[in-house]
Amino acid sequence: MKARDPRRLPAATWFGLVGALLLAGLAVLFGQHFAAERGWTGDSWLRGALGFVEDPRPSNAVLAVAVAAVLLGLWFLIAACIPARRSHLRVDGRDDLWVSPRALEALAADAAERSPGVLHGRGEIRRRRLRVEALLAPGDHAGVAGIVQTVGDRLSGLADLEVSVQAKEGTR
Repeated sequence: MKARDPRRLPAATWFGLVGALLLAGLAVLFGQHFAAERGWTGDSWLRGALGFVEDPRPSNAVLAVAVAAVLLGLWFLIAACIPARRSHLRVDGRDDLWVSPRALEALAADAAERSPGVLHGRGEIRRRRLRVEALLAPGDHAGVAGIVQTVGDRLSGLADLEVSVQAKEGTR
């Protein structure tokens, strides 16, 4: 049995939470309306809120709310169809081993800092690209190619990423 890919929460999860909160609000509104109709409380909030519906002329506010509801519904529908993104990257050559992007960023930063002349390194993964920022010692002209080689050696066999290095010389 093949294990599933590690994935983030789907985008529709948040819309489901918002929908559940809206339904809870509607339940409170209808509960208050029921209590008002039974004479247990004062006036019904629902009757007051829907009083504008009795006007036979169309209202700009009703049209605006309808358009907003249609757009929100389409947004919810699209979000429900979008699959969740992977939360980890597959290790090269292994079907059952995954590594987190944060771990790869930390490994790349450590490898950059171990390169000669580098004071500080930081890694950032966007999609399938690893960007390494390196702060070089003043007056040291360490090659970017050396940093790329060091980072590439450290990450070899873990993930197939395009590595780019941005080196900046520190001030005295």
